[in-house]
Amino acid sequence: MTRQLQRFTPAEVEALGRERNFLRDQSEWRCPACGEVAIRSYLRTARHASGPSVMSYTWCAACRRTAGSTGPLPPGLTISDPWRALDPQAWEEFDKNLSKFFDRLDRLWESGALPQSFDWKGR
Repeated sequence: MTRQLQRFTPAEVEALGRERNFLRDQSEWRCPACGEVAIRSYLRTARHASGPSVMSYTWCAACRRTAGSTGPLPPGLTISDPWRALDPQAWEEFDKNLSKFFDRLDRLWESGALPQSFDWKGR
């Protein structure tokens, strides 16, 4: 069932950043908005004109608040990604319907395909 998404407030995003280093601990953690232990994250790599990048998506499975960012891919970071081979057309569809995207991420999480694992050489 698709539920309405909302963005985290700037203060909630700041709290998310203080609470957890997702590269070290991928378990769910407490949502600064609703208090449920339902914060999840997903990272994927992409190619941009400036070079390799990493896109991060963080959401609460309980209250459907979201946050995201894009930045340079840190050297030596390898991300396990169940969607590594997803075709560009599918990504375009997700860009058009973020609720569907997060619903699908929740299903991956509940099936055990997420959370991801990371290998970071040189850290």
